[in-house]
Amino acid sequence: MSKFTDFVDGIKDSAGVLAKDELKQLVRDGKADGSEFVKRQAANLESWTVMLADGDLTPAGYQKLVKKMEVLGNLEALKLKVQTKAAAQRLANGIEDLVINALFQLI
Repeated sequence: MSKFTDFVDGIKDSAGVLAKDELKQLVRDGKADGSEFVKRQAANLESWTVMLADGDLTPAGYQKLVKKMEVLGNLEALKLKVQTKAAAQRLANGIEDLVINALFQLI
């Protein structure tokens, strides 16, 4: 097993707050995702968790990094929405130019 998995499995969670299997699956899925952004964030989370396990990162430092990751994730989602909207607008403009303005004149 990896150091990440060993650390997550070793966390004492008597209240059942941390869904350990889901956290491990989240990192696995993220590292296999098609998006470079998602892959990078999953690798970061795994790396930071290992650093926390090794004592190279404090719990407060880990928390700050993960919160910054959340903000970056929200910004990336917003960027994708804007890109999708722009792509839809380009498609609509193309339909107008090619189909409505040009093709309709020919038929």
